[in-house]
Amino acid sequence: MKKFILITGSGSGIGKETALSYSNKKNIVFVADLDYDSALETVKIIQSKGNQAIALEVNVANASSVDDMFKKIQKHTKRIDILVNNVGIELTGDLSSFSLNKYNQLFDVNVKSVFLCSQKVLPFMKKNGGSIVNLASVASFKTWPEYGVYSATKAAVAGLTKGFALDYIEFNIRVNAVAPAIVDTPMTDRAIIDKNNIKEEKKKKGLVHPMKRIAKPKEVANAIKFLASKKSSFTTGTILLVDGGLLA
Repeated sequence: MKKFILITGSGSGIGKETALSYSNKKNIVFVADLDYDSALETVKIIQSKGNQAIALEVNVANASSVDDMFKKIQKHTKRIDILVNNVGIELTGDLSSFSLNKYNQLFDVNVKSVFLCSQKVLPFMKKNGGSIVNLASVASFKTWPEYGVYSATKAAVAGLTKGFALDYIEFNIRVNAVAPAIVDTPMTDRAIIDKNNIKEEKKKKGLVHPMKRIAKPKEVANAIKFLASKKSSFTTGTILLVDGGLLA
């Protein structure tokens, strides 16, 4: 029996790597992203290997857009086996001058998206069970100057993960999260001010980890797949650190 997998924000970065890692004959991957062109690119790579994937345009911070996404999915299947709530943004700034617009944007994208998608996926998982994996962060447990609001959103993701895990346990739906440190993604590139020395700046960022490098997207994807698989069948409500020893 084929598995149906929905991954939000899978047009790039961790989401894309996770989508590609599920590319095989046994799976149908729904590649959801605000940037439809990037979602199509991920789909093309999967299809080029003879496997099945479907691109979906969605704004996961918008309830009606999320509703529309699940209506489109329903045309293909009434079952979703795995949901990966991968979408996230990083906005920083001193709390004394942090704008309400930035605050709302962070909570809408990082938190409301998890809430909406985890609610709307329930009818697709209720009958057969399933697995939800959220993207938390080391910032769920620790913060740094100018990261206060971002950290609050990621702490909220950790809280939602534990809450949904307990609420959905009766339906045989497991809910977990991964908590990466710095990962080699386009989001990390955008956060680097010196665009002429991105490679060197990423090496510097890597030094904050005891492993002296930043994570590869595939390393986070591997953790996501573990939590979504039967190999972690007695695991729910867990936040798995993928941090190169940063919080050790």
